[in-house]
Amino acid sequence: MEKDDKKIEELIGKLMSTDSLEQPSLSFTDNIMSKVEAISKSTVTVYKPLIPKSVWFVILGGFVALVGYIYLNKETTNDGWFDRLNLSNITVNPLENLSVDFSTTLMYAVVLLAIMVSIQVPLLKHYLDKRMTY
Repeated sequence: MEKDDKKIEELIGKLMSTDSLEQPSLSFTDNIMSKVEAISKSTVTVYKPLIPKSVWFVILGGFVALVGYIYLNKETTNDGWFDRLNLSNITVNPLENLSVDFSTTLMYAVVLLAIMVSIQVPLLKHYLDKRMTY
């Protein structure tokens, strides 16, 4: 078995010594670079907004004109718009006869719960976002 391996190594050595290395052509690098440049010049989709800036300016101008028209053509009265409705006779208070007294312990518990939720929600969101990244 070792003799066979030795013979194979000698044969490969003879073949390698008689064979010369192939040399690429002189323009090989230029050919490769031209192909790379052709691939890199692919067309890219340019971002184009759905609503162009000119339309936004028209909308903004119309809004400013509307606000200006309302401001300049308002009636000069001392009454507010709420007073014009004359709603002084209507009283709506469904909780008028309801009396609820909360204990201080309940108030402290609700405030502590609100603080804990406002702290834990961002922490859990950050944890889950970090865990879900690929």
